[in-house]
Amino acid sequence: MNMKKKGLWAVVSLLLAVFTIWFMIYRSGMSVQDFLHSLAHADVGWLLMGGLCMFSFIFFEGVSLLQIARTCGYPQKMRRGFLYSAGDTYFSAITPSGTGGQPAIIFFMMQDKIPGAVITATLVINFVAFNVGLLFFGLVGVLLAPEVFMHYSTVCKVFIILGFCIFLFLFILGILLIRKRELIFRIAMKMIGFLHKIHIIRNPDRMKKKIEKTMEEYKTCVNVVAGHKGMWFRACLMNILQRFAQISVTVFAFRALGGGNGLIRELFSTQCMATIGATCIPIPGAIGISDYLMVEGYVNIMPEDFAYQVQMLSRGISFYCCILLSGITMMIGLMAIGRKQKK
Repeated sequence: MNMKKKGLWAVVSLLLAVFTIWFMIYRSGMSVQDFLHSLAHADVGWLLMGGLCMFSFIFFEGVSLLQIARTCGYPQKMRRGFLYSAGDTYFSAITPSGTGGQPAIIFFMMQDKIPGAVITATLVINFVAFNVGLLFFGLVGVLLAPEVFMHYSTVCKVFIILGFCIFLFLFILGILLIRKRELIFRIAMKMIGFLHKIHIIRNPDRMKKKIEKTMEEYKTCVNVVAGHKGMWFRACLMNILQRFAQISVTVFAFRALGGGNGLIRELFSTQCMATIGATCIPIPGAIGISDYLMVEGYVNIMPEDFAYQVQMLSRGISFYCCILLSGITMMIGLMAIGRKQKK
């Protein structure tokens, strides 16, 4: 992992987060004291449920990764899956790309002596399942309360539609990586040839041989898991549960602050659409755009001041607390690796 680059994005993400929180408080007309007062009187039971959902968001992705790796013949303990997912969650939150956390997964899986081809296959299959989860809740959001989408501004509608199209494209790309490996291989070979012509790659033959070897191993691994429909079902189910856990944090935050059952359907639908639409702009952790979509949707179904409170509490649990837990988990994992290497 390029730690200097990751460190730079961490600083950028922190500044964006501070600015976004300040802007949301300023725009809402509340003071920090007002929000803390509301938080102090929040229902602890619902807050704990939101925290459990935040934990489950990391947990379910870890289970998905472990299921795929186990099918390939490399079983790992549950805590390793949680570590893989925590690394993915942390770095995805501080980099502008949805794949920003994958190098962390690769790093930790390599520490467990899992071959590169198996890691690649695991990531590609989980990538497909990840997009299945998002597309599923994109459709759920529309079917559950279509009026929510209609009440969004034109800009927000564009974000949501564009986000859905991006996930659909990524889903198709993932399927091609599994079903049309030869096509991807030919494209890779042509890219190497092109990069050699413009003098970016000096030794194309060496790189081609390396890719050929990796593709053979990758093909073997994908062929192993291709016939395991149960594994595909479990991977998709875990990613659906992961996304359900993330979206549900908003519902529990709403209930914790005193919201009733009457708006649960609209609130869940709003959060589905905000999750989809937040991906169309490459900002670390979708900071800013996600907050904007959440508030824009909430104010259509509840009083504005309450909408801001729900947004800040929900985002605080599902994003900032999640990053904190992921970062702590990852640091513990790195320290364990350091101690092991010293021995």
